[in-house]
Amino acid sequence: MEHDKVYFTWPDRQFRYDCRGCGACCKGHGIGIDVAGGELVQLLARRPQLAPFLRRRGDAITAFNPRDRCWFLADDGMCRVEVEDGRAAKPASCRLFPFNRVFRIGSYTIVDYNSVICPMQVGEGGVSHAEIVAEIESIKDPTIVSTQLPSRDPENEGQVFVDTERAVAAACFAAAATAELAAAWAAQADATAFAAECETQRAAFAAIFEQTWQAPSPATLSAALWITPSMRFNELYGPRQYAQRPAMSPVLARMWLAWLGFAAIGESLAGRPLGLQELTTLWSEQAPLMHAIARWSETPALKPGPVELPGVDPGGVVRSLGQAFVANRKARKSLGALVAAIKCDLTTRITALKSAEALLRAGFAR
Repeated sequence: MEHDKVYFTWPDRQFRYDCRGCGACCKGHGIGIDVAGGELVQLLARRPQLAPFLRRRGDAITAFNPRDRCWFLADDGMCRVEVEDGRAAKPASCRLFPFNRVFRIGSYTIVDYNSVICPMQVGEGGVSHAEIVAEIESIKDPTIVSTQLPSRDPENEGQVFVDTERAVAAACFAAAATAELAAAWAAQADATAFAAECETQRAAFAAIFEQTWQAPSPATLSAALWITPSMRFNELYGPRQYAQRPAMSPVLARMWLAWLGFAAIGESLAGRPLGLQELTTLWSEQAPLMHAIARWSETPALKPGPVELPGVDPGGVVRSLGQAFVANRKARKSLGALVAAIKCDLTTRITALKSAEALLRAGFAR
């Protein structure tokens, strides 16, 4: 792989982990096998009992393992395949984990990690980018290291994405050392708009949650900055698709600010700073609300007609919001003003906005 065409969503040698730390990666996720590289033949030659548990996932051949733990996970937390046969004999996806999320856009490669499952730590002496590249290049099966991302013009989009996100990542990693919120914002959006955007966050948090938006502690903010590039990548190319990628830049930056506000509330609730795993889960769970807050000062509108509503809509709040979107073609009010006009209790307001994800996507789809 060409060095300038590989983008890593984490800093070189800064993320480390202990394979015996939790064993979460070896529980019920299946085993990704490098069939093209002869790995399946080697595994079955040594362990023919694995054959009944093979399965096909798209173009890939994987092996089922129980929710409790992988067939090869020993009581001491170590992999029996690695202990008995050496690390090179381990299944490909296991060797790469947690840096096993490998994607392609044209000739560009994006390497991400799994911070949902693996409790990684930030610190010197972590895994190097060179090690991961060597591991990827040793794997022959494209189903493991060549997930193609959707693109109309892969080569151009790959170059734009890698150049843009590499600069954002560098700024976030630099800011992580000093917990510089404004500097990290400036790498993602208009620096001069920072103060105004923070005020909008405060208005939205007060209106929706009756709480104050503020930045998290330096420790939590630093952890958030380390994983910001990964969160950005997964939002841009993940399944939610709140907007077309070319239009996502300002929305994504505001979602990021809202995420930090939730992190501040979360660490206050927990009574301690939040770690990488917790912050990753927080983004995933709160994304619909983060999107609503990111659109707070924008103007939603819908044409009359069928609209997707949640199966459960207490008080008809989401339906009322949808009707307000239709009327807003003339009224031209902000989302914040429309939400404020719907009277309901705190719990209903929060849960309704979270379940109105499809409606908000449609209201801002133009």
